[in-house]
Amino acid sequence: MRFSAPRSLSPSPARRSKSKSKRKIESTSTPRRNTSTFGLNSPSNEDDSDIGSNGSGPSDSDYDTELDSSEVSSSDSDSFCYGSESEVPVPPPRPSRLSLRPIHEQRFIEDTVAAIRSRMRYNDPYEDWERETKKDSLRVARKEHIASQTQFRQSQTLREAQESKNREELHEQQRHEVNSMLEKLRLNQQEAERVLREKWQQREKMLWDRIEKGIKLDEDKVKAKVEEERRIREEEERKRKEAEEKRLAEEKKKKEEEERKRREEEEERKRIQEEKETREREAREKAERLQAEAKNRKEAGLTTADEDWVEVRKNLNFIKTQGTKFVKARPDLKPIWGAARRQITPKVGQVTNDSESINRVSAELIRILRPPNPHPREVYTALLSSLSKAFLLQAETEVTAEKKAVVPLAQVAFNCLDMLEGLPEVFFAKINQRIGGWGIPISLPDKDFDGRPWTGNAEKLKVSGRRDGETEAEYTDRVMGIMRLYFAVLKIKPARQPLKGMWQLPRVWTWFARFTGERRLLETAVGAQVLYVALDVLGKDARAIWGFQFVKLLALIYEGTTNGLGNGRLIGGTTPEGIAARARVQLEVEAIMKD
Repeated sequence: MRFSAPRSLSPSPARRSKSKSKRKIESTSTPRRNTSTFGLNSPSNEDDSDIGSNGSGPSDSDYDTELDSSEVSSSDSDSFCYGSESEVPVPPPRPSRLSLRPIHEQRFIEDTVAAIRSRMRYNDPYEDWERETKKDSLRVARKEHIASQTQFRQSQTLREAQESKNREELHEQQRHEVNSMLEKLRLNQQEAERVLREKWQQREKMLWDRIEKGIKLDEDKVKAKVEEERRIREEEERKRKEAEEKRLAEEKKKKEEEERKRREEEEERKRIQEEKETREREAREKAERLQAEAKNRKEAGLTTADEDWVEVRKNLNFIKTQGTKFVKARPDLKPIWGAARRQITPKVGQVTNDSESINRVSAELIRILRPPNPHPREVYTALLSSLSKAFLLQAETEVTAEKKAVVPLAQVAFNCLDMLEGLPEVFFAKINQRIGGWGIPISLPDKDFDGRPWTGNAEKLKVSGRRDGETEAEYTDRVMGIMRLYFAVLKIKPARQPLKGMWQLPRVWTWFARFTGERRLLETAVGAQVLYVALDVLGKDARAIWGFQFVKLLALIYEGTTNGLGNGRLIGGTTPEGIAARARVQLEVEAIMKD
């Protein structure tokens, strides 16, 4: 195997150009015997041939020289060297120009050619160094090749040994796995044989059990048939006795039921009669008391609950006939009322608990109802109704959800009641229209203010403030929200002059006195809730104003929540809502008395 080191190009451009010029001159003068870097006869090549001829045979230098010549001929693509003299092309004959020149020019040319030839025979030390470097490189490459081959053979031997070892280990592992698999198959076969034997034994046992069960079944059928016949006879006898006992029991129960119904009817009759007599007595005593107090009440400017009810119903009738319905029927008045009404609702919803907002909203509402150019009387009445309805709707939504929301709303309502003429009567009438007679308070009378009886239950429900499809809880929440607003307005102290009678603080005592005298209201869950709201809003202020008298009233209320109202019934009734409301009333009375 031969190795050759590539010949590097000469780094000197001047030398490369000189070599090219020398090769050109040599090619034009005489043929070359040996090839050199410059295209002329090189004395170094002759030395090399002499070295190769001495000795007993070819040496490393001869081998290197051959490699160098082959490399030069194959790798140096930029030189015009040939492998032998036979490859050198014969130059075409040219006509001799010396004969045409003068003698001194011919001599000058010959001297010049001779100087060039002598110059060309110069031995270049760089080429000697390059040649030695190639030889050294070849020796180093040969040593490295031998070392790499030795290392490769050693690594190959080690790899073959390692692979042989790995194969033996793999074969051993596979042999172990095969033995394990065979052992596992043997155990599985033994387990399958055991399971098969057990199944066979169970099948045999089941077969004999089935045979025995068949025999026993036939025996049981005979016994069951005999037992069934005996049971049927006993069942028929038992049914006959039960029918006889049931007939006797039903007859007895029927007699007892008839007796119980008769007693209940008698008790109910007595109770109704007693309640009727009680109501008549209370009504008579109330009428006598009112008649006796009529003079003093008239002098004091006080009214009864019935008189307030009649007044409220009259005001409602006036609002409808001379206000809302009248305006809706007039095309010239309806747009005025509609434009102002659409401004009222957003203003009421903008109220927040700060004095600036309260004063601003109050002034804007008053300006809407009392503009520089006053509204017609009918439009003004209809707007008073719309303003009252806006306050009540806000109380039903906001106050029901958050009790603190009643404070700014009550202050705005108080400012409007103070500044707008006719609003106290309209507002109070609208309260009793939406929730019934809780603001007076009074139980629903049997007749209207004009003496006309109610046409049916639908009209009675409407007058009491209830709506179609409304649950008891929803009705209670609405009543509590509106009554909290009413009590909060009563609590506010006027700055310049008191409001109308139904909006003054003394109305609180009148309301509590009337409410504690209406047992039918106190026995309902809604009544207990309204009583709690009144105590929560006005209880502490009422005690501070009326002192011991109000404490006696609180004692009467507490007695009604613990021992009853004198007829065996408690405040709030027996419903879960009433029981919860009664507990709130008790806690509120205790809280008022602790302060």
